[in-house]
Amino acid sequence: MSSTFETLPDEILMLIFQYSGDVHSIFRTFLGLNHRLNQILIDKRLHLLTDYLCIDPYHIFFNSYYNSTAFNRISQQFAAVNSPVNDSDFREYFQSLISFHVEQQYKRCEDDIHFYTTTFKSIQNSIPNDEQITNSYELRQIFHNLIHYPVNLMDMKRIESLVLERGAYLECDGSAQSDFNFCKAINQLLLSELSYPNSTNKNLLSVEIQMFKALIISNPRLLTNEDFYIYSLCSISFFLILSVFQARYYCYDQLALPVNMNCYHAIVDLLLFVIQYERIHSSVSASVQENLFDMLYFIPSRELVNRRGVMIETIQLEIFKIIVDIYISAQVPSWSDDLNDRFQSILKKLMKKERDDVILYIYRRIPHVRYFFNQPKYCRAIVNMMTGSQEERLMFRRFLDETPGETWLTSKQLVFILLQKKERKLLEKVLRVSRFLMDELDEDGNHLLLHICLKVRGCRHQLVELLIQMKSDLRRKNFNGEDFCDAIKLPKNRKLLEKLDIDCIMSQLYM
Repeated sequence: MSSTFETLPDEILMLIFQYSGDVHSIFRTFLGLNHRLNQILIDKRLHLLTDYLCIDPYHIFFNSYYNSTAFNRISQQFAAVNSPVNDSDFREYFQSLISFHVEQQYKRCEDDIHFYTTTFKSIQNSIPNDEQITNSYELRQIFHNLIHYPVNLMDMKRIESLVLERGAYLECDGSAQSDFNFCKAINQLLLSELSYPNSTNKNLLSVEIQMFKALIISNPRLLTNEDFYIYSLCSISFFLILSVFQARYYCYDQLALPVNMNCYHAIVDLLLFVIQYERIHSSVSASVQENLFDMLYFIPSRELVNRRGVMIETIQLEIFKIIVDIYISAQVPSWSDDLNDRFQSILKKLMKKERDDVILYIYRRIPHVRYFFNQPKYCRAIVNMMTGSQEERLMFRRFLDETPGETWLTSKQLVFILLQKKERKLLEKVLRVSRFLMDELDEDGNHLLLHICLKVRGCRHQLVELLIQMKSDLRRKNFNGEDFCDAIKLPKNRKLLEKLDIDCIMSQLYM
C-alpha cells in the first residue's frame, strides 16, 4: 500500500521538492526511491537539471537542452536508478551532465561568434562613417563611466546595442598603466564578484557577459589589453583562466573563500568565448601556448579539487581538455630552452599538488611534453622531482603502471640515474617493465650487472639477484675484458658474494 506522500499529485511533489534544499540535496534525498519520483526529478516543468547548470527556464536555449539526444540520455540514467546511489555513482551522473553543458556552451560560442561577426560587419557596411564615429564616441563615454558609478542594466544594454545595431566599436588604452581599459573592466566589474556569494544577480551577470562579448566582436584587439598581476603585465585570458581554475578573485590569496556560482558560470562562459574567438581568428600560436602554460600553472591541488565539489571540478576538467586540444591543433613550434625551463617549474608544482592525472594526460596528448621528458638534460631533474617524497614516489609508481613502454621510462639515462640515487624499488619496477634495459652499457662497456658490481657501493645483492634471475648475460665482457666472474671475485665484493645464491649463479653459468 502506498504511503500518503506517494499519493500526492506530481505538481504537489514538485512544490515539496522546491523547498527541500538545493538541486544536489534534492537528488541526494529522493533519487532511487522509486521510478515515479525519478521521473519527477528530471521533469522539464521542475527543471532541476537545468537549474543545477544555472540555466534560466526562460533562456532561449532552455528547450534545446531538454530536446537534445545527449541530455535525454543523461536524464534517463537518472530515471533508471532503482536504489539509493553511492557517492561514486552519484558523482558520475552529475559529471556527465556538466560535461555535456560545457560542450554545448563551447559550441554555442562558436555559433555566436560567426553570427555576431557577420551581423556587425554587415551593419558597419550599411552605416556612414561619420555616424559610426559618433556612435563609437558615445560607446566610449558610457564604457569609461562604468567605473565611476554602480553598473546598471541600461548602460550595458546600450553598449551592446551600439555595437550590434549601430556598428560602434570600442578603442581604449590597453596598457596596464591606464586608469581603465577592457581588461580592467572585466577584472573590476566581473571577476571581483567571484568571492562574494549572492552579490550579483543572474540577470545582471547575463547582460554584463553579453556586453563584453559584443565589445570583443567590435574590436578583437581589446583581448590584448593588460592589467597588473603582482609585478607582471597580463592579458584577459590569463585573468579568466586564473579565476576559473583557482575559483577566486586574483587579489585574494586565501583559497578557502566561498564561490559565487552564478558569477563562476558567467566567467566560464566568457572564457569559452575568448578561447573560441582566439582559436577561430588568431593565426598566432603565442596566445595558445600562453593559455596552456597559464592553465597548467593554476590547476588546483587534488585536495582543493575534492573540497570544491563536482561542479567546479568537472568544468575545470572540460576546459582543460579544450585548451589542450586547441594547443595540439595549433601546431605550436618546438619549445625553446626558456619554455622547457618554465615547463619544468610547472611540472614540479603539479607533482606537489599530486596531479599525476594531469601529467599523464598532457604526456599522452602533447608531443612537446613527451619530447621534454625524453631529453637527457631534463631526465635527472624529473627523477629528482618524482623521488622527493613518499607521495611523489607513489606518483612515480603510478606513472610506471599507466605508461609502460614509454620512451623516457625505457631510457638508459633513467636506469643509471635511479641507480645513482639508490632507488632500488623503483629501478626494479622499471626493469620488470622494460627487461632490455639490463643490457644497456655505460661508458666503459659495462652492462647493468657489471656496472653494479664494479661501480656501485653499498647494499646491492637484491639488484644483482634480480638481474641474475632475469637471465642477465654473466659472460659478457666490458671494454677491459672483465666479465661478472672477474668482478665478483674482487676484494670489495666479498660481502656481496656472501649474500648471493651461488647455486643459482653456477646453474646460469653452465646452462
